[in-house]
Amino acid sequence: MLALLLLAGARPVTMEELIDKIWGAEPINSARKVIQHYASDLRAHLGHSAGPKLGDMLPKYQGGYRLLADRNQVDVYRFRDLVNEARPLVGRDDAQAVPILRDALRQWGTRGLRPGEPLSGLTGQSAANARAKLLAEHRAAVIDCLEAELRLGHHTLLVPEILDLATAGPPDEQLTGLLMLACHRAGRPAEALGAFAALRKRLAEEIGADPSADIERLHQRILTQDPALGDSPGFAPSGAEVRAPGEAGKSAVRRVAEAARKGDAKHRDNP
Repeated sequence: MLALLLLAGARPVTMEELIDKIWGAEPINSARKVIQHYASDLRAHLGHSAGPKLGDMLPKYQGGYRLLADRNQVDVYRFRDLVNEARPLVGRDDAQAVPILRDALRQWGTRGLRPGEPLSGLTGQSAANARAKLLAEHRAAVIDCLEAELRLGHHTLLVPEILDLATAGPPDEQLTGLLMLACHRAGRPAEALGAFAALRKRLAEEIGADPSADIERLHQRILTQDPALGDSPGFAPSGAEVRAPGEAGKSAVRRVAEAARKGDAKHRDNP
């Protein structure tokens, strides 16, 4: 109940919504009384931890409840506020955006850039939906941060972090593309090619798919040591689009593909 109220922010949550999200389609007969008991317990705990002046953080509101907590008291809102502060700077002032994004990601309380499991221990479809949304937000912030740091030329430092992320979850072409670029620019082409080989194997074994045309193209350009990939901080991929792991068209390789197409067109126009 506390998690539901925190995720709602200042929005009131009706009794019916609480019952549905806690018990689903088959609530217990005494659900309303249990919710009222939970609310009483929460008031006691919140009042004890926050001090007597904040004892009424959980007032009743139109047949439900709302939690009156400051945004700075809730980790998810600290994270979102910092991400919103950084987003306008991404691509325009990466040196300023990166520390803010890193600070945002630290709000998750995990080591490195892995998100851990938000709402850990909570079961049910409501928690699963909220968990998926939070993980998508975290991933989008990670991609923004990594792309900005690549533009700043931090490729050597980023290799271990991106490698950790790319190998921890399901096959992810976007992260693998960033890893390949970082390795290539760090003078480690064999590792870049190895990352592609590992992705190809995982895609085949885990979901029965082949790498997308875009990341195949990046692979070929690394094989041929295309100078356009260079280590110039101005060439980092940008404008990341959050998509499910394993999908084609990841932004890290889309930028490379676009550059290749432009190069082909220029060659045709000027043989």
